[in-house]
Amino acid sequence: MGKDYYAILGVARNASKDEIKKAYRELAKKYHPDLNPQNKKEAEEKFKEISEAYEVLMDDQKRARFDQFGEEGVKFQGGFDWSQFHHYQDIQDIFGDILSQFGFGGGFGNPFGGFSTQQREPQGSDVYVEIPIDIRRVARNEKIEVYYFREMKCESCNGTGSETKRLVTCSTCRGRGFVERSSNQGFIMFRTTEVCRTCNGRGKIPEKVCHTCSGLGFSKKKDKIEISPPPGIHEEEIYILRDKGNYRSGGSGDLRIRFNIDYMEFRRDRDDLEKDIEIDFIDAILGGKTRVSLLTGEKEVDIPPGTQPADRIVLKGEGIQRKNGRGNGDIILRVKISLPKKVSKKQRELLEQFRKEKGFLSQFHL
Repeated sequence: MGKDYYAILGVARNASKDEIKKAYRELAKKYHPDLNPQNKKEAEEKFKEISEAYEVLMDDQKRARFDQFGEEGVKFQGGFDWSQFHHYQDIQDIFGDILSQFGFGGGFGNPFGGFSTQQREPQGSDVYVEIPIDIRRVARNEKIEVYYFREMKCESCNGTGSETKRLVTCSTCRGRGFVERSSNQGFIMFRTTEVCRTCNGRGKIPEKVCHTCSGLGFSKKKDKIEISPPPGIHEEEIYILRDKGNYRSGGSGDLRIRFNIDYMEFRRDRDDLEKDIEIDFIDAILGGKTRVSLLTGEKEVDIPPGTQPADRIVLKGEGIQRKNGRGNGDIILRVKISLPKKVSKKQRELLEQFRKEKGFLSQFHL
């Protein structure tokens, strides 16, 4: 099970942004490291966890992906750190109230305490693709060509963003990748750390801007991959292809694929599939054969004598491949009995004779 950001902040899944901010405010009072000098390390870990949850739930796009895919939909490349936090102003507003309650004077310092703001190369983001596919193609393990757009390394500058392929130190942050800002609220002074907007945290900028990618080091292009649906894949699961997402100098993100499976006339129960079939009432009584369309084509199926409505006919190994690779699941046929609305005179006579001889109940109301 992945992280549940709603549970971490203790809010409902339909919570408003005001409710989320209020919950974060209360937890920040409790867990900020500088307010927990006796238990600073654990408090720092908890404060970072609630801040990660706040980052996701206060961002509409991230929250939507989390609601749909869970933690896999918003997983931070290399793990969450403070360079990926974009709500510094919210933090400053929150701590402006909190610190006055605790009687701190000027110079309290960075609301993030001793957290690291070390320079790091930017990481590429993930790309999300949904693929419609029917269950028969999954069962046949067919290869699928997937076309999608992603930000790929610029070939002209080899991803540097510079025509000369050389980078120079950013003059705004002096190569640190971040800048510090100070502000006062009454007697309290705040120092916040932000990612440098000039170099986007790299600490370096192109010596001469590449005209192909405008200095970005990447450009959006159409890409293609060929994949087969993984054995036993469910539509709720995310299939991940590493390094097939958006490029950045610190590494490419992943391609995350969700298969929208059309089960057609089947219903799924774990590794097994269920399907309704209709058989003639004579075949149900006497036994017989019927042709059934399965995953790999039609197959003649035996109908045991005395088959009842809703009986199960199990076709071993005719289902989809199991996730563990050990064989296939089953197809379970649920029987429905087909009754004629009209019978001929001769058929009626035979049925009446059958009822007399066998004591057959008049359940067919003929």
